[in-house]
Amino acid sequence: MPQPEWDALEREVRSLALRVAFLEQHSGLSAPAAPLVSAPETLSSHPLADMPGLLPIVGRALLGLAGAYLLRALTESGTLSTTVGTAAGIVYALLWLGWAARSPATERLKTAILSLTAVLVLCPLLWEATIRFHAIGTWTAAAVLLAFAAFGMAISWRKSLLVVSTFATLAALGTAAALLLATHDVLPFTFLFLAVAAAIEASACLEHWLSERWLGATAADLAVLLATWLVTNERGLPQGYAPIPHPWLLTAQVALLTIYLSSTIVRTLFRGFSITGFETAQCAVAFAVCLSGGLQMAPVMAAVMLVCAAACYLASFVLLERQGASSRNFYTYSTFGILLTLAGSRILLSGAMTAWVWSVLAIACVWAGGYFGRLTLQVHGGIYLLLALATSGALQEAAGLLLSEALWPGERQMALWTGLAATAAAYALVSYYGREARPSKNIQVFRIGAAASFVWLAAGIAAGLLTGAYHLLFGAAATHAYCATLRTGVLAGLSLLLAWAGPRWNRSELSRLVYPAMLLGGYRLLMEDLHQGHKVALFFSLLLLGVVLTALPRMKRSAG
Repeated sequence: MPQPEWDALEREVRSLALRVAFLEQHSGLSAPAAPLVSAPETLSSHPLADMPGLLPIVGRALLGLAGAYLLRALTESGTLSTTVGTAAGIVYALLWLGWAARSPATERLKTAILSLTAVLVLCPLLWEATIRFHAIGTWTAAAVLLAFAAFGMAISWRKSLLVVSTFATLAALGTAAALLLATHDVLPFTFLFLAVAAAIEASACLEHWLSERWLGATAADLAVLLATWLVTNERGLPQGYAPIPHPWLLTAQVALLTIYLSSTIVRTLFRGFSITGFETAQCAVAFAVCLSGGLQMAPVMAAVMLVCAAACYLASFVLLERQGASSRNFYTYSTFGILLTLAGSRILLSGAMTAWVWSVLAIACVWAGGYFGRLTLQVHGGIYLLLALATSGALQEAAGLLLSEALWPGERQMALWTGLAATAAAYALVSYYGREARPSKNIQVFRIGAAASFVWLAAGIAAGLLTGAYHLLFGAAATHAYCATLRTGVLAGLSLLLAWAGPRWNRSELSRLVYPAMLLGGYRLLMEDLHQGHKVALFFSLLLLGVVLTALPRMKRSAG
């Protein structure tokens, strides 16, 4: 069967289409038909239509690689010295990167290919110059990679060519990582990672290269962490690694922390941007990496953390107050403030001293929060107080005296009395500054927590004193069954006292603690008193709880 004549067929179809369009136009059936697209225009939409423009770009890239191999051949043959050949190759790679940045912003594929060419020229060159020929040292290689990354960021700034900046940054970080592992010289490339991270963060403060931030952060974190582990591990620095002096390591740790704290402060406090999840996580990681430096560096880092904690508190309640206490920046800075305070003070101080300091901080925060009307500060005070009581052992001692068979502590009674004084002061301040008729729900919850901590310690001390007096009167060998009754009686009496004091002093938080106290009394009766085996003591325990349960509803009705 003969092949159709495509040209003739195309003319016939075009002629038929024109006739149909003419008839439709004059009959009023439709608007004038659009001009038919010619065959060459139709072919231009084919995916391979751009191939003629792509081929020259690939050809130029291959010519660029050919030039790099020519420089290498001239260097290996001795025509060029190793130093001259290396310098010529570095300049050659920079020229290709500059050519990539001159491309229009819309020609992304061309920009990417030219940037990749520059990377393929530079990276093998530095590897061979450092590892094979030893023409340059590790510090020089790190400096060249830093210059390449910085040059890529600078020349792509005006057009915001993220492709050029990303290729240059990845080339610097990847080549540096390979050289670090090959040369076992950690410091030069660690400071390279830190410098690249600092450059990226400086750009981020000006709203450039935000998507590259995690690249620099990951490389810097891992490098500083590796250097820290090499210095502080039990086996010491592995054989073959270049020395890492402690001052240099401390400098790297402080630099990591400074870079990300500074960029976060500039972006949130001076530029007015909301803090991002990356910034929150990276600051936390930077602190964690710095704290991994072992006991020798822990005091210095703890002092830095306390200074940063004070700065976070000032930023939260002085600067960010203007943005509103509900802003993300406010909560982030205030949370960092309390976490850094807790971590820094716990590292510097012993357990007992830490509890004292946290108790003082608790009272100060509760007072400041009430005086200035800042619930966040009051909540921080409650957290400090709770941790102080747990660290000193006051909460545990009170639980043992009230719910178990613990005897009055001799050496640790100071923790109980100190905790009672701290909780009493905190509750008094909360009550004094929360005198409004209808406090908010959050304030009510905080007042209940403050009252509960005070009541808990007071009840524990009362149980300890009563059981101690019982054994003092009847001897240490006296049966413990009546001690169980005394403890149950403390909980029963506490319920009555709370039911009376709440309505009388208009303290709703005390009234809400009545039934939790009775539940603790019932728990104590089931778990302790019933197992004593002394009928008379059990009789008194049941009698006390029964009387209280009968009297509580009447007291509630009379109060209402």
